[in-house]
Amino acid sequence: MAKRSIRRVAGPVLAVAALALVAPAAGATTPKVSVTKVSVTKVSVDDNFFEPKRVTVTVGDRVTWKWDGYVAHNVKVEKGPQKFKSAIKSEGTFSRVIRKPGVYRIVCTLHPGMTMKLTATDVPDTTTSTAPPPST
Repeated sequence: MAKRSIRRVAGPVLAVAALALVAPAAGATTPKVSVTKVSVTKVSVDDNFFEPKRVTVTVGDRVTWKWDGYVAHNVKVEKGPQKFKSAIKSEGTFSRVIRKPGVYRIVCTLHPGMTMKLTATDVPDTTTSTAPPPST
């Protein structure tokens, strides 16, 4: 019987304790947080071409290549500030978060002339500051 009483009280007590951890104390100010939206850019890997052929993203964005053709291909950075390479495959996807700004020349190593250009720009400075409240 004692165990049953503890269980009935434990749920509400835990909920109040969790709320206390996330709710600001009375009179406390909540700092402003800037959230940057991360986007996903999709590139089609088709039979002997990438579509689109040119892509511009922001550092921190994810690029996903999706195999749409029937022939096997891969995705490899031939020249650029960040190196990566997918497996050779004929279906599925390959994703990479772009962490360094610059220009990337991306190729399929199996098919000469199958290239694309990816340009990654720096994240714009969005820092904001909140002045402290005046002292009384």
